[in-house]
Amino acid sequence: MIQTRRCPNGVRIVTEPMQHVRSVAIGIWVKAGARNESAGEAGMAHFIEHMLFKGTDRRTAKDIAEAIDRTGGEINAYTAMEETCFYVNVLAEDAPVAIDILADMFFNSVFDEQEMRKEKSVILEEIAMVADTPDDDVHEQLQAAMYPGHAMGRPILGTPETVSAFTREETLEFMKREYRPERVVISVAGCVDDALIGRLEQCFGTFSGGAESPLSMKRPEFTPGAIRKRKDTEQAHLCFGYPGLDVNDSDIYGMIILNALFGGSMSSRLFQRIREEKGLAYSVYSYHSSHTDTGSVTIYAGTSPSRLEETRAVIRNEVSGLLRDGVSDSEIEGAVSQMKGSLLLGLESPESRMSRNAKNELFTGEHKDIDKVMDEFRRVDGRQIRRIAERIFSGRPAESIIIPN
Repeated sequence: MIQTRRCPNGVRIVTEPMQHVRSVAIGIWVKAGARNESAGEAGMAHFIEHMLFKGTDRRTAKDIAEAIDRTGGEINAYTAMEETCFYVNVLAEDAPVAIDILADMFFNSVFDEQEMRKEKSVILEEIAMVADTPDDDVHEQLQAAMYPGHAMGRPILGTPETVSAFTREETLEFMKREYRPERVVISVAGCVDDALIGRLEQCFGTFSGGAESPLSMKRPEFTPGAIRKRKDTEQAHLCFGYPGLDVNDSDIYGMIILNALFGGSMSSRLFQRIREEKGLAYSVYSYHSSHTDTGSVTIYAGTSPSRLEETRAVIRNEVSGLLRDGVSDSEIEGAVSQMKGSLLLGLESPESRMSRNAKNELFTGEHKDIDKVMDEFRRVDGRQIRRIAERIFSGRPAESIIIPN
C-alpha cells in the first residue's frame, strides 16, 4: 500500500512496501529541471546533478562510488525538463548507508572549483556526443522547433557557451532557489520499515529553502517550426512534432492507447507500414511526452536520404488515415492488453515502483492502483480516439530533419 507522509518543512515521503523483496530503492526527486532555467542558466540543473557526485565535506567522489559499490548496489541520477532525480538501489541491510550518502550529497556537496572545471569538461564531451549522434540530435532540434525562445526548447545539457560560463556562486544560488522542500519528494519502494522512514524524516524533514524563483513558468506555446540540419552521417533522420496533452488532461489514458497503436510498438501502424510493408526504415516509432501544462507527440524515422521524401509522405498519409478513418475495436483491444502487460511487468522491481510513485506525487498528487488504471484504459473507445486524434493531428506539425552533407 502506498503511503505519503508530509514533513513539517513540506518534504513528502512516499513509501510502498514490497514484502517479497530483499532490496530497497530510494530516490530524491526535485521538481526542478531544465524548465526552471533562464537562458543564461541553460544546463545548470544538469550540471548540479553531476556536481552532487563530486565530493562532500566528508567524502570524495571516489568515496561515494566505493561505498555504494561495496554494497553491490547502484547509485545514479538524471535531469529532465521538470524534475531532477538522485536514486540508489541496495539491499535493505545497506539502506542506512545509502540514506546517509544521499543526504550527504544533497546537503553537503562542496562544489569545489577545480572539480567544477573538470565536470564542465565532462559535460562538454556529453554535449558533443549528442551532437555526434544524429538520432539523438534530431529530437533536440525538434524541441527547438516546437518551443522557440522557451526553456523547453533548449537542450537539457545546455550549450558549450552557457556551461563554460557557470560560476560557483551562480550554481549554489540556483540550487538554493530551486531545491525548495515543498518541491522535494523522497520515494522509497521495496523492503521498507519504520526505522528507514524515521531516518529519512530525520535527514530531510527540517531543511529550508531560499527565496522563491523569480522566473515566470509561462506555458510554452506550440509552434509548427521547421529545422533542417546537415551533418556527416549515412542516414537521414526525421522527426514530426505535434501538440500533446498535459499529465492531468482527462484524455490522457486515451492518448496513451492512441500512441501505442499508432507508433508505440512493433505491431503499430507506423512500424508495420514503414518498416514491414515498405522497408523504408529500420527504426520508426512515436511517443507522447506529458508535462504539467503541456505535452507533445513525436514521430521519428531514420531512412536513406534517397527515400526521405517517400518516408515523410507515408507518415503524413498515416496521420491523414487516422483522422479520416479512426481506429478499429481490435486495435484498441490490443493496445489495452499491451498496456496491461507493460504496467505489470514494469512494477516487478522496487526501482520502477519508486519512480512511478515519485512522478505521480510530483505531478498529479494521486496514486491510482493498477486495477483503477486498467479500468481507465478499458473505458477508451473509438470515439474518444477520434476526438483525441483531431485534437493532436489536425494542425501543421513541427519538423526537424538531419541529412548528410
